[in-house]
Amino acid sequence: MTQRSWRWDWLPDQGSGSELFEYESSPTGHVLRGRVVANLGGAGIEAAYVVEADAAWRTRRVRVEIANPKRLLEITANGIGRWSDAGGTWIPALDGCIDVDISLTPATNTLPIRRLNPPVGEGTEIKVAYILAPDLTLRAGPQRYTRLGDRLWRFNGLDIDFTADISVDEAGFVVEYPGLFRRAI
Repeated sequence: MTQRSWRWDWLPDQGSGSELFEYESSPTGHVLRGRVVANLGGAGIEAAYVVEADAAWRTRRVRVEIANPKRLLEITANGIGRWSDAGGTWIPALDGCIDVDISLTPATNTLPIRRLNPPVGEGTEIKVAYILAPDLTLRAGPQRYTRLGDRLWRFNGLDIDFTADISVDEAGFVVEYPGLFRRAI
C-alpha cells in the first residue's frame, strides 16, 4: 500500500484557504481524501470529501460533505459511465461520465490524467460528473485534457470557456493549477 499526504493552498482567483490531502493506493484501487477550509466569495466554507477509484483510476464512489450549513452528496458509479445516488437511483444526466470533478480541489484532476495517459502532444475529450461546491450541485461537464509534456497538462472546461496549463508530479497529482491551487512545500 502507498500513502502520501500534503497541503494545497488556494490562490487569489479561487478565494483563500487550504486543503489537507491524503492519498492511498492498493492493488485494488485508489482513495483520495481531503479537508478544505476556505473563504469562497466572502463566505467561510468547511468541506470534506472521499473519492474511491478502481485500479484503472475509474471513479466508483464519491462523498462530499459541507459543514455549515450541513449538506451531503453521495454518488456511486459502475466504472463504465452509469451513476446512482445514495439510494441507488440512476442519474441519467451523468451517463457516459467516468470521472468526477469536485470544484473545491485539484485532486480530482488526477483521475483522468492517470486514466487517460495519452502520448505527449495528444488530448482526449471526456465528460465528468461535476460537483460545484458549496451548494453541491451536480451536472455532466465536458472537458479536454491534452498532455503537453511529462508533467504538464492543458485542461479545457469546454462548457465554461476555461483553459489552464496544470503542472503535476511524477504520480499525476497537481503541483500548480495557475490562479487556483498550489501545492505547499
